[in-house]
Formats: sequence, structure tokens, C-alpha cells
Amino acid sequence: MNRRDLLHLLGATAATGTLAGLPAQRLLAAGRRLHRRARRGGLQVLDPHQSDTVATIAELILPTTDTPGARAARVHEFVDTLLAHWSPDDERARFLAGLADVDARARAAFGADFLGATEAQRVTLLTQLDAEAQARAATPDPRQQPFFRQMKFLTVFGYCTSEVGAKAELHYETIPGAYDGCGPFGGWRPGPGDF
Repeated sequence: MNRRDLLHLLGATAATGTLAGLPAQRLLAAGRRLHRRARRGGLQVLDPHQSDTVATIAELILPTTDTPGARAARVHEFVDTLLAHWSPDDERARFLAGLADVDARARAAFGADFLGATEAQRVTLLTQLDAEAQARAATPDPRQQPFFRQMKFLTVFGYCTSEVGAKAELHYETIPGAYDGCGPFGGWRPGPGDF
């Protein structure tokens, strides 16, 4: 799946309970507000290890290629701010438990937490988590969604609503096109209803 396909998937899969059911325009506005808020302060919910784990997972989901990746879009700060200001206590606790589970699985499989594992080991673990999330995709209750499904949604949501993602990937322009007030008219002639 290429990045553009993944971006289109954003509108169709609001996997986190707090954001489920919001129309695309409201999701976009909420994401932009969260990014502005994230730039104002330090970590509020995640500790530095958790924040780096979120940043590393997000970068593996949306890596730097010819465009900036999730780390450049500061998705980890976005997730922290979302957890602090939007997530109910139970949703926040599930997310943090999911992060702890990633470290526990890495320790059991590789003898080191997620950040201490090699990149190949990290990819192996995330591939396993993704397979489990796909197997449970039929779960209708957003409160029972697997951690990795939520992490993928938050990564794409945070990336697409960031300035980096909007400009580099979505080609967003505040004022599209160029204005040339003294341009030639070319072959235009007024029609019967133009005046």
C-alpha cells in the first residue's frame, strides 16, 4: 500500500473511540488544534521512553522517504497531546497498556525493550501486531480495538494534520495558484451574459 492509499484510509477508519464518527472536516480541524497545542509544551502523559517508542513506531509506519516521515511531523507529540486533552481515562490507560505490551513482547522475543531491539526485530514485532489487528478487524466496538490499529490511525491522523504532512504529502496550499493581475487576456472575448 502506498502512502496516498493510506491517507485516503484515514477518513474511513476513525479507530479511536473519542474520534469515531466525527466528519472529516471536524477531524481535520481537531488535528490542527492538537498540533498547535503540542507545540506549546512538553510531554504531558507519556514519559520520555514512551514518547520515543511512539515516535519510533510511527516512523516505521510512515518512514522518511522522498518526503518527511512521522518523526519529522512530530506525531509523538501529537499523540501525547491527544492523550492529555481528548482521551478519556480508560482510553488513555488502554493506549499506555498497549505501549507497555509492545515493550514486554520485545523483551520476551528479543531480550530488549522495543527501542533496544534492532530495526529488523522491530519490524517483525510490528508485523505480528498488525496481523493480530487484522484478525480482530471485525470488532465493532472502538473500545476493544487492538493497540496497533489505534497506533496506525493516530500516526496517519497526526501526520496528515501536521504542517509537514499537509505540505509534503497532501500538497496543501493556503492560497492556491499564483495571482498575476497584469496577465494577458489571450483569446478571451466577452460573451452575451458577461456584462
